[in-house]
Amino acid sequence: MRRLPLFLALASVVFAPALRAQEPEAKIAAKVPACPSTATLDQLITAIDAGVSGPADKDRTCFRALFLPNARLVPIRIAKDGTAMPVVLTVEDWVNAVKKRGSDMVVEKQLKVKTETWAHLAHLWSTYETKIGEKDADRGINSIQAIFDGKQWHIVEIAWQAETPADSIPAQYLP
Repeated sequence: MRRLPLFLALASVVFAPALRAQEPEAKIAAKVPACPSTATLDQLITAIDAGVSGPADKDRTCFRALFLPNARLVPIRIAKDGTAMPVVLTVEDWVNAVKKRGSDMVVEKQLKVKTETWAHLAHLWSTYETKIGEKDADRGINSIQAIFDGKQWHIVEIAWQAETPADSIPAQYLP
């Protein structure tokens, strides 16, 4: 009978540090957002919209998770003389540029998506609409390249061009 209290006291000394060491991990895990699945291309499109939309300065953990390391985001800017100027960004470059808008709300939705796939490779041609803050919504087309690792789709690159008066979106790409 005397051995049981001694065993319990010894066990509490041995196991208490291990139990306390797990507490911070549980708190850290609770802070990490649960990112949406990208097991299908439809889920990937939904996850892109969710990752872009929200306050400009929101946590972009799930947005970052959509991309392969070294992925590129390439907005095509059109100069006044009509010259196309691609701007090659890393995911972090894009996140930092959007974050500068502070708490402005960003809302992006894909209006129509055409998908071509083969094996583990996909190309999504996506007409989008984006609204930032109080500005009128802009439309354009995304060219999204993605690969499937057997479980999830991951973005390799997104290139896009916003609609302009000189380059309006053709009817075939509108809903």
